[in-house]
Amino acid sequence: MEERKNESGLKKIIVADISHTVRLLVKKYLEGAYDVLEAKSGQDVFSILAKNHACDSHCLAGLRSGKGASALPERNSSCEWKDVEMIILCMEFPDGAAFEIAEKIRKKFHSKCLPLLLNTSSNKREIINTALDCGINDFIVKPFPKELLLSKIRKLERDIPLQDLEQSELIAKIPTFRGVPPSQVAFALSACGKTIKKKKGEPICEEGEENFDLFILLEGKCNVLYQGKKVAEINPIDTIGEMGFIGEQKRSATVVAAEPSKVIVLKKDLFDEYLNEERAISETICKNIIMSLNDRIKKSNDMVKKLKIMAEEYLSY
Repeated sequence: MEERKNESGLKKIIVADISHTVRLLVKKYLEGAYDVLEAKSGQDVFSILAKNHACDSHCLAGLRSGKGASALPERNSSCEWKDVEMIILCMEFPDGAAFEIAEKIRKKFHSKCLPLLLNTSSNKREIINTALDCGINDFIVKPFPKELLLSKIRKLERDIPLQDLEQSELIAKIPTFRGVPPSQVAFALSACGKTIKKKKGEPICEEGEENFDLFILLEGKCNVLYQGKKVAEINPIDTIGEMGFIGEQKRSATVVAAEPSKVIVLKKDLFDEYLNEERAISETICKNIIMSLNDRIKKSNDMVKKLKIMAEEYLSY
């Protein structure tokens, strides 16, 4: 079916918010770049979609196949028409919370076809995790500047291959990225990372070197060596080099591939630029890294205590 033309020539974005002030502010931010459709309730959102967005034909077919959201096709010409680019949702409406509305939308529209951006005053991990579980793509913490909103929108507009999204959904579950939307993980990997392959015995990083990049092991297995002795193993999917990344310290150990391995390298300088742009994401990732390092220190201290007790028992005989 032939795609309908938008009379204004601009992509449409629904700004759904109970606050008239917020709707006006976002409309001003997007003026000239997007055609803003205002909604004050969940019912308004679905009324606007019924009139402006009928591209659920392939989305529904995918859902009925039972393959799940990650198996649905990308936006394509099988849509009847797609006039709405995305929806910006506030947390609460008179007729339901954003989470409930998001779940209803996801019963009809694929997340790649109709992205949802949550406008929230909190970036608490439990709120963000619930939002992601309900099908919301990303979040923005208010008050936010125009530049950040436009950046978020353009990142969601970017077509990312499904296999990259599936990989990002997996990486978003590891401790370093917990609470970061998969769409943001996908963008960060695309903008700041590259995938490399290592043969058995090849180093990922070496003790004493000034390399502050962050590594993510996708496939294979790595050994951690300290002064030439194996002290730990790293398995998929896990990160390597958090201490150097956050504190710019020289590598404290060598990491080598124990078998053929695939690794994502997140370049420190590029990732820093991304985090400076995404302050809420930056705070989440830094907290995650600190908590992970804290857990490792606790485990090390527990091990030292056990060894001390064993040594004392041995010496008492």
